[in-house]
Amino acid sequence: MRTVLRKHNNRFRERLATSRVMGILRADSSAWFADAGQVLYEAGLGVLEVDLATPGALDAIGVLQVELGQDALIGAGGVRTVSAVDRCAAAGVDFIASATFSPDVLWRAQEYALPIVCGALTPTEVDAAWRYGPAAVKLYPAATSGGVRYLEEVQSTLPEVPLVPAGGVSLSDVDGYLAAGALAVGVGSALLGDALDGGRLDELAKRASQVATTADRYA
Repeated sequence: MRTVLRKHNNRFRERLATSRVMGILRADSSAWFADAGQVLYEAGLGVLEVDLATPGALDAIGVLQVELGQDALIGAGGVRTVSAVDRCAAAGVDFIASATFSPDVLWRAQEYALPIVCGALTPTEVDAAWRYGPAAVKLYPAATSGGVRYLEEVQSTLPEVPLVPAGGVSLSDVDGYLAAGALAVGVGSALLGDALDGGRLDELAKRASQVATTADRYA
């Protein structure tokens, strides 16, 4: 099982290292997720996290997986309980993510050999989380905790930990985070705008293209 988990974690990190941006989808409805996901994928952003707080999130993940194909990675975010891990595994998600760190959640994910990006903030929390074997650690909330400068401090202390800053990340911050050594950057509302509420997909395409161009410099 450990060999399988290691293989899946490595493959997930390699995909993140190629995309360098993880789009985070969360809204009151998942009705527009497929359209928005297609726009993001066509721009080159093929790693998407769909937050379980969105009604119908797991169904939306299934639709995205079918429409975008195997080259995309579609995961579930906001996974904080063992039962949520079970539901995600049954639904066939590609990975799970959380803003928090729970050993029980990590252990259950590992039973399914399911890559997980778990949350942590302080160096002590990041170090503790990394010892449980996640694919990466989500540095959350990054923007309100010092932004790029804070990431640099944590990364210099724990250089072996692949960090994914998220939480309040603006499009203009993406370059700085990647330059500071982040494996990838999680971007939500600043990237999606009103697209998840039926808003303008053409504007989403422009933002996604801008972010993808930035990310390509570090791929």
